[in-house]
Amino acid sequence: MDNYEMIIKIRAFENTILKLFGQNKLSGTTHTYIGEEATAVAIMQFITKDDTIFSNHRCHGHYLAYGGPVKLLLAEIMSKEEGLCHGKGGSQHIRYKNLYTNGIQGGIVPNALGVAFAKKLSGKHDNTVVFLGDGTLGQGVVYETMNIASVYHIPLIFVIEDNAYAMSTKRTEAISGDISKRVSGFDIKTYEIESTDVDELTSFFREIFTYVNEVRLPVCAVVHNYRLGAHSKGDDTRNPDEISRYRVNDPVNIVKKKIGEEKVNAIYKKYVNEISGLANELEEKKVVRISETEPFHEEEKISFLYEGDERCIERIQKAFHENIENNRDIIFYGEDVKDPYGGAFKATKGLSNIAPDQIFNMPISEACMVGMAVGMAMAGKIPVVEMMFGDFVTLGFDQLLNHAVKYGWVYDNLSVPMIVRTPMGGKRGYGPTHSQSLEKYLIGIPLLKVIALSMLHDPAVLYRKLFSSITSPTVVIENKKLYAERIAKVMGSKLGIFTVKEVNNYGYSTIRLTIDPDSLPDFTAITYGGMVKDVIEASEQLMIEDEVQLDIIVLSQLAPVPVNDLKELLKKTSKIVTVEEGTKTSGIGAELIAACIENEIGSGFIRIAALDCPIPNGIALECQMLPNKDTIVEKIRSVYYGK
Repeated sequence: MDNYEMIIKIRAFENTILKLFGQNKLSGTTHTYIGEEATAVAIMQFITKDDTIFSNHRCHGHYLAYGGPVKLLLAEIMSKEEGLCHGKGGSQHIRYKNLYTNGIQGGIVPNALGVAFAKKLSGKHDNTVVFLGDGTLGQGVVYETMNIASVYHIPLIFVIEDNAYAMSTKRTEAISGDISKRVSGFDIKTYEIESTDVDELTSFFREIFTYVNEVRLPVCAVVHNYRLGAHSKGDDTRNPDEISRYRVNDPVNIVKKKIGEEKVNAIYKKYVNEISGLANELEEKKVVRISETEPFHEEEKISFLYEGDERCIERIQKAFHENIENNRDIIFYGEDVKDPYGGAFKATKGLSNIAPDQIFNMPISEACMVGMAVGMAMAGKIPVVEMMFGDFVTLGFDQLLNHAVKYGWVYDNLSVPMIVRTPMGGKRGYGPTHSQSLEKYLIGIPLLKVIALSMLHDPAVLYRKLFSSITSPTVVIENKKLYAERIAKVMGSKLGIFTVKEVNNYGYSTIRLTIDPDSLPDFTAITYGGMVKDVIEASEQLMIEDEVQLDIIVLSQLAPVPVNDLKELLKKTSKIVTVEEGTKTSGIGAELIAACIENEIGSGFIRIAALDCPIPNGIALECQMLPNKDTIVEKIRSVYYGK
């Protein structure tokens, strides 16, 4: 199919889609590519089978010019099972071969960077292209990406399609200055053209691909055109006279001048009939059945108990050294993670000496770091992102929620094996933005696995397990106080006065401590992370001073909740106390109690958590709001004695 015919085919598809919406045969939304078809047709001539493309909400033209079948896209928009993503993605969220699209503006840009970075690290020379609109230039993560691409000489091709509007807002009302200067300020070579003529654009992109193939550096193409269609299905508030003036440069009108109106009309009619016929054929097809993803059940019952005498940070370092030496696909990066600094808490100390091409310092760009991990994972790497402080994970929240977990669910047969490490928690006096425990926000993200280190779970075993079996996005909570503490030494199922039992139904074990395994405890605490030591001390004190038996269940997997582990370790009559360092409202404890109630576990419930307010500066003030041994003892005594 020649370039002219492809332009007409895209126009026929978009107009037919709008007609189907008007007839109430489609639901949801769509964003057409009307008026911009020539750009996609021109650039796709230079795309090879190994190249990767990231597109946005206005993706139909990119997909069709890439060679995507009409029927698969139409079925996807119609929510049919035989669509590109079984109807789960719709108009904006599709995958075909190496083309991926997402509707979050700007979010795909660091994903593309991650793919391009991974390719460079693997010695590959194929290209990665990311399409963004002028409105997307309001997103900070775009500039984070440009900066990192330039710093590390990543051959990523940015294509900015300036169609003059972001929804109903003129570009001149929202984006200041010159677009090209914004990009070239990052020392990225920038090409610029104002055209809707596919022949002119073909020459333009030929020069760009020649450049990137020769120098292997990032490059940007700024294409000025005009969106002739509405932003979405019909919400067009622009002046009709303005739209009419731009119709002179309509790519289809330009094609008419080159091959004749009669031929264009014949081609257009052919495709309209074909697409309309496919729509009629698909109307009666099935829609996919949506169900919850079942938690992964582990067959191999490995133990996470420890018999040595090392601190938590030493065990983490040992795991990282061992795994980075044995797996070239593991990539570490974050702020100040290279030697001689080795990370804020020294977890990555020494890594850049033994694997200098697998560990990278990054700017203060958390959103881009997480987004880049998504792309790296898609390209076969196992990226490990260190958040200097867990508080900063909120800056990457969009990437976790709208990209990392959704890609694996929407797109068939795609794994996103990425790890985000988050030093969480207080009790060091660091104040309101460096002391929070934010894991409750993370466990609410569907399909995100959340793991927490504890003094009872050997970090070396945990990370070894994670590196060997990871297939999906995972956040690891590392409590800051825990780094300096020694991992509990469990000998012959005994830890001091406690008998230890470990169960493992999901890959990451749950551990029970009991002072008297033959008696029913007065209370059972469910806890994790940095609170484990406080709960152990509280249990000892309650037994000595009050003869109250407080058993302890220590989680390593927070999400999905390890329900079968809890069923194995708790009874219907158990009085359950949840203990967490995060704030109480909608916290981990609330989710655990809900899971227990739904599964008929427990007969009474108590929550112990931080006060619902920001954490103040300094240990003296911090102690007033964070739970500790004394607050645990006091709360259990008040319930036990009925005060």
